[in-house]
Amino acid sequence: MGHLVKQRCAFWADEDGNITIFSLFMVMLILAITGAAVDIMRFEATRAKMQSTMDRAVLAAADLDQEQDPTAVVQDYMLKAGLDEVLAEVNVEQGLNHRTVAANGSADLETIFLKMSGLDSLTAPAASTAEEKISNVEISLVLDVSGSMNGSRITNMRAAAAEFVDTVIQPTGEGSGLTTVSVVPYNATVNLGTTVAGYWTLDNLHNYSNCVIFDNDEFDTVAISPSTELTRLAHFDLYSTSQTTTSLPNPWCKTGDTSAVMVHSSDKTALGNHIAGLTAGGNTAIDLGVKWGVALLDPAARPAVSAMAGDGLVVADAAARPAEYDDPEAIKFVVVMTDGANTTEYDLKYHHKYGMSDIWVDDRGTSSLSDDRYSLLVDDNYGTNNDVYFWERYENYSASYRYDNFPDGGNNARRMSNAEIFARFGTKGLAKKMYVKPYYDGYVSYNTYRDVYYGYTSIVNGSAADARLSDICDAAKDTGIVIFSIAFEAPSGGQIALADCASSPSHYFDVEGVEITDTFHAIARQINSLRLIQ
Repeated sequence: MGHLVKQRCAFWADEDGNITIFSLFMVMLILAITGAAVDIMRFEATRAKMQSTMDRAVLAAADLDQEQDPTAVVQDYMLKAGLDEVLAEVNVEQGLNHRTVAANGSADLETIFLKMSGLDSLTAPAASTAEEKISNVEISLVLDVSGSMNGSRITNMRAAAAEFVDTVIQPTGEGSGLTTVSVVPYNATVNLGTTVAGYWTLDNLHNYSNCVIFDNDEFDTVAISPSTELTRLAHFDLYSTSQTTTSLPNPWCKTGDTSAVMVHSSDKTALGNHIAGLTAGGNTAIDLGVKWGVALLDPAARPAVSAMAGDGLVVADAAARPAEYDDPEAIKFVVVMTDGANTTEYDLKYHHKYGMSDIWVDDRGTSSLSDDRYSLLVDDNYGTNNDVYFWERYENYSASYRYDNFPDGGNNARRMSNAEIFARFGTKGLAKKMYVKPYYDGYVSYNTYRDVYYGYTSIVNGSAADARLSDICDAAKDTGIVIFSIAFEAPSGGQIALADCASSPSHYFDVEGVEITDTFHAIARQINSLRLIQ
């Protein structure tokens, strides 16, 4: 029994020795791994410093605004970081509208602990390439041309916008990409103009002008499909009191191509000429300007742009624009500016906008409107012989001359539509021309006269327009569209609305006077931003 106990003790003694040896082995292994980790961390810190310095160096060197030798710029950056010895080479390629700067180098780092494994040094590499050029860029330039922009403001804005175009549009070449700019001038409305309107579907209410109105929920989405019928704004003038004019002196929607939209142009000269021709007048509807600005960047607009390209109105290379939002080769921007804040937006009252009026006209068999004779149905009785018409040309005669049972011109007279009569006379002018005398003579009520005098109605007030602007900006930003906004000597309401619309606080600018030129230029430089491509 004693012998057995001695054997067991010997066994346990031997096992303690094995554990000691194993522990020493593990300690040595841990020390080796820790030491290797120290060397690797030193290597990674050196490599990261080299790479970040080289990235900054090539970005600065590739900037087209800097006029120093690009190679010298890279060398200076590396020298000041104490890394001049690691720089191996710098390669520069540049042309009229691009510059590419590539640099590489390496540093040998002597190891401390890895030497025990036979690895005396580690080589930390760095390589970086930066390029500045115009790539596939789509821009909507949304410009305020409301009445408050008159004078020096529109002069400064036109100069700034023209310089912006000069900066972002450069000569194209193989691989240089294409930049197109859409110009969206706005006041109380957006005038699509005679050209662009033909590629969208506006209702056939009239053909005097080409402005569109939208419901509030339509500002939740970016697209405006060219195939969907759009509600045309009535053609009217809520200010004019003239009774002699036969065309509106100040229509709410501008006529023809006055301050009209221009779509996806890459022609610097044409864009400059268009911007130079912008004129100011009217109220402010930033929401409508941005609505059309972002719509021209949405792929839903492509059928219209493609058709315009087919007709030679858009450069052929832009026929497939707007690009898809997930196209890795395309980027989309909106630049919107205002000097004001959203104001009330108007349209004709529904019963004045649609249908037939109570006014007849005898055009005297001529194309001139100046000799037309007008009459107003003031008493519509059963049948036709008992109706009573006010003959406007006898306004200053006695009452017995002013009224008859048939319209002036008899069978040659025709009934005018509301769209036609309100396109000839301002609401106030029409009321004075056709309704004042019948009111005094007891044929029409004061309410009837007043209803024509104020024949327009508010469809959106300023605060509602702010909400619509916020909605459309949010919808655009959700697609990836980048929005820059400029409050140009704008009141607080406009500043708040544009700050909310911008993609970030750094995309919003509050400027005065000629500062607008520097701001447009700064935005253009950001759009032409440097891109690390390796």
